[in-house]
Amino acid sequence: MSNAPEFIRDEAHVVPTYVQAPIVETPYAAPSVVAPVAQTIVAPPVAAAPVVSMPLGTRRTSYTQRFAPDAVVAAIAGLFITLVGLLAVTRGGFDGPMDTPVVSVLGFTHTTLLGLIEAVIGVCLLLSGAARSRSGALFFGSVLGIGAFVGAVQTKSFRRTLALESGLAWLMVFIAVVVVLTALLLPRYQTRHTTVGAA
Repeated sequence: MSNAPEFIRDEAHVVPTYVQAPIVETPYAAPSVVAPVAQTIVAPPVAAAPVVSMPLGTRRTSYTQRFAPDAVVAAIAGLFITLVGLLAVTRGGFDGPMDTPVVSVLGFTHTTLLGLIEAVIGVCLLLSGAARSRSGALFFGSVLGIGAFVGAVQTKSFRRTLALESGLAWLMVFIAVVVVLTALLLPRYQTRHTTVGAA
């Protein structure tokens, strides 16, 4: 399992709820007539209207957004390799031996066997990216890189069965290195959005 960092960001949105206090009506008292005498009249204190808090139900809605750039890279690489392999298989066919005929895809020679190998590795990388699996991208990227490196330095050994060219092998090595490094180094991002309001 990779130790690449994962960033988590929380966002909360609170919808303000206003509570209106009930209005308490006090009976109207008619003013009293007081004889003009030399004394101070103190009016009785008026009680303030009580504020009663009304219980309100609340609703909390939350959802999470995730973004894994390493998975996107693995999926794109897997899609590219899969398409190249399927084109080679389609042009080569299964009518004869797997090493004949020799066809050209993107300027590189292929046999049906090489196309099948590319298609299998490409589908595995594509599924790893779709599942956001770091371990899957690391494993199949490493398999692709090791196999392509062996093919690049021993091209003559695979010329008859795979019609492999060194340029295609080094291209696959480069793709494998990119997949493995992104799976190891690129962080993943996760954002949680929460909204709280009245029910």
